[in-house]
Amino acid sequence: MSALSNTRATADTPNGSPETVSGDRVRRFTSTERILHWWVVCMFAAALLTGLAMGDEAESGPLLRAHIGAVVLIGAGVVVGLIVGNTRALLRSAWDLFHISRVDVAWALGSLRHPFRAHHVRWGKFNVGQKVMAWSLVGSLTAVVVTGLQSWHSGGDSAGPHSAAVALTCALLTAHVFMAVVNPTTRPAFPGMVLGHVRRSWAAKHHAGWLDEVDAKG
Repeated sequence: MSALSNTRATADTPNGSPETVSGDRVRRFTSTERILHWWVVCMFAAALLTGLAMGDEAESGPLLRAHIGAVVLIGAGVVVGLIVGNTRALLRSAWDLFHISRVDVAWALGSLRHPFRAHHVRWGKFNVGQKVMAWSLVGSLTAVVVTGLQSWHSGGDSAGPHSAAVALTCALLTAHVFMAVVNPTTRPAFPGMVLGHVRRSWAAKHHAGWLDEVDAKG
């Protein structure tokens, strides 16, 4: 067995306990990032289910309170994660996810000029597709909250835009789940959001620029 496969790399979690990753794996997300991700998923699912259960009877009652509470808890989870979690990791990933880099622009321009030519790009932590999905989800979730408040204040009379925003968000999330769980090219990234690490060979092929940064930091 090679020396690389016997190597153990250690990274500290926010509570100070060590997380060990084997030499053929590379850490992609910290515990704070993973917990916050699944917190948002659970709270959105709770908001969606309570919203569907209410139907047209959305004026008052425990379901409405649970529905609003789930939405509020999404924002509360983000605040708590930033305060007591690994703030630096969250902000860094947010920057990587929502920042349009020169690599992204160069790829877009190259695709416009030569749409049928394969473009080999050393992507950073996230590629253009992931960034477009992130921006789309933020926009659709914002629309869900805004239209939901409008529907609440009108007593449910303007529920149409809210339903449309929810449907759009569900469609985007379905695409996200398909890419994360089903699509064979992107499926190897899923362990990163569950266990925190991905295979080094996959990272070298799909996010070589990010892997260079990780290796440079030791």
